[in-house]
Amino acid sequence: MKPFTTSILIAASIFFTGCSGNEKTDNAQLEANISPVIPKINSTVVKVFVDDNQAVKEGDTLVLLDDANYKIAVQQAEIAVAVAKQNVQLSKSNRGIASSSVSSASANTSAIAANMSSAKAGVEAAKVRLDVTTKNYQRFKNLLEQKSATQQQFDGIKAEKDAAEAQLKIAESQIQSLNKQIDASKFQVATTLSTVASSDNGIGLAELSVKQAESNLEAARLQLSYCFITAPGNGIISKKNVQNGQVVSVGQPLMAVADNQKIWVVANFKETQIEKMRVGQEVSITVDAYSDKDFKGKVVSFSQATGSKFSLLPADNATGNFVKVTQRIPVKIAFTDANDANYPLRSGMSVTVKVKTK
Repeated sequence: MKPFTTSILIAASIFFTGCSGNEKTDNAQLEANISPVIPKINSTVVKVFVDDNQAVKEGDTLVLLDDANYKIAVQQAEIAVAVAKQNVQLSKSNRGIASSSVSSASANTSAIAANMSSAKAGVEAAKVRLDVTTKNYQRFKNLLEQKSATQQQFDGIKAEKDAAEAQLKIAESQIQSLNKQIDASKFQVATTLSTVASSDNGIGLAELSVKQAESNLEAARLQLSYCFITAPGNGIISKKNVQNGQVVSVGQPLMAVADNQKIWVVANFKETQIEKMRVGQEVSITVDAYSDKDFKGKVVSFSQATGSKFSLLPADNATGNFVKVTQRIPVKIAFTDANDANYPLRSGMSVTVKVKTK
C-alpha cells in the first residue's frame, strides 16, 4: 500500500474515532475508602485478633489493649459519684434541721409576743392599783393628821401603796425582759434563716459535684472502652503493623481497613475531553487485570480543580517561563453492575474508561 493511501486511512480513522461520541482515557484507577485503625489511648497491646488480608465487619474487635489502669480509674470515679451523692443527702438533712430551727424560733417569738400582751396588761393593772393606793394613802394621811384615823390604819394603807409600787416595778421589769427575749428570738430566726440559705447553696454545690463526678465517670468509662479497638467499617485488613506486647500511643497507625464493597473509578481526563461530558452518562470500564471482562458505570461527579492544584508543589506560572501543559480533571465514575466474585476489584488497580458522550 502506498504511503499516501496509508496516511489517508489513518487520518480517516482518527476523524471517525473523534466523531464516535466517546471520550477515552487509561489514566484511571480504582478507589475505595481506606480507614486507618489508630488507638485513642496510650497502652500496651494484649492481643491482636486479626491478620493481614483478613475480612472483617464493622464493630469487630481488632486489638485489645491493657485496661488495668483504666478499670481503676472507673472504680475511683464510681466512688467519687457515691461520695458526691452522699454529700447531697447530708446537705438536705442539714437544711431540714435548719428549717426546723426556724420553725421553733418563730414559735418561740410568737409565744413571747403572747406573754408580752399579758405583761402589758399586768403593768396597766399595777398602775391602776398604784393610783388607788396612792389616793388612799393621801386620804388616810390627812385623816391621821386630823386625828380621824388611827396609825394602824395609815400603816396598812401605806403598805398597800408600797406593794402596788413594787408590783408595778416588777411588771415593768417583766416587759423589759420580754423585749430582750423577743430581740434574741428574732436574732435566732435571722441566724437560722441564714443557715437555711447556706444549706440551699450547699445542696446546689453538692448536686453540681454529683454531675461533675458522673461526668468524670462517663469519661473514665469512655477511656476504658478505647482499650477495645474495633473495625471502623466492613473491609479487608491491610498494612498491619502491630504485635502483642507492643506499646502504642495515641494516633499511632496500627493497620488499615480497606473497603471491598464500595469501589469507584477516578479517571483523569484531559481538560479538552470534558466539554461534552455530563453527570449520568454511561461509561464502559475495562480493568487491566481482567481484559476479558467489561464493567458498566456512570459519571457521578467532576472535580472542582485540576489534579495539579492538589499536588504538593503546585505550579506557579507567574514566577517563571510559561509552558502550557494540558491539565487533567479528575472524574468520579461509579459502577452500575453488581459485584462479581469472579472479578474482585481492589483499590489502586489500573483501568481504562470510555465515556459515551452522545
